[in-house]
Amino acid sequence: MNQPPESEYTQAEAYAPMEAAVAESIAALPDFPGFGSRSWRENPCSHNGVDDPDYTNIEITYDFSEEISQSDLLREDYVAALREFWKSQGYEITDDEERQRETRVDRSLAAERKDGISLWYAVGRYAGLIINSGCVPVSDPGEIEYIPPVGGIEPGSDKDNVDRYFPDGIPTDQAAAIDPFADGQAITALIPFQSPQTYDDLL
Repeated sequence: MNQPPESEYTQAEAYAPMEAAVAESIAALPDFPGFGSRSWRENPCSHNGVDDPDYTNIEITYDFSEEISQSDLLREDYVAALREFWKSQGYEITDDEERQRETRVDRSLAAERKDGISLWYAVGRYAGLIINSGCVPVSDPGEIEYIPPVGGIEPGSDKDNVDRYFPDGIPTDQAAAIDPFADGQAITALIPFQSPQTYDDLL
């Protein structure tokens, strides 16, 4: 295979549906406590052992704080709630595992949508929700629009780690979008991809 599989999105087009996937998922979680941080990053896309500079693999990560990550709500209830919600949306569950540690049980739940977007809820030292685009065609940096974070993170704050994509600053008109979870009130309920290597020290 000489080219990555055809993608439904370009890089610039993928951020909005990926962020929407986060918003939809957390709407299914009871007593949502708010995320601790958000970050955007990219992973290389390779074929025949060679990185293809024309394609990139977007990864959006929302982490909970370490303290909140220790609760049974996040470590058990959210795994069950997301499993049920993702199945109800027709997503394919591609990973559903538990790993016994000395002092805790770590969990991994992953799903893939028909449009190629993958979702992974990982519970280790920290709990986090990771959204992955799969390989998509690279866009010109100027085409990438700022998408405000959800889950209680203030746009443009030190918890919103997307500044490298916006060297001139976050557009204030885009950052003004309302996050329905920002007031801190509880929300009462509404891949095939490898676990990111960057999480090995956290899980």
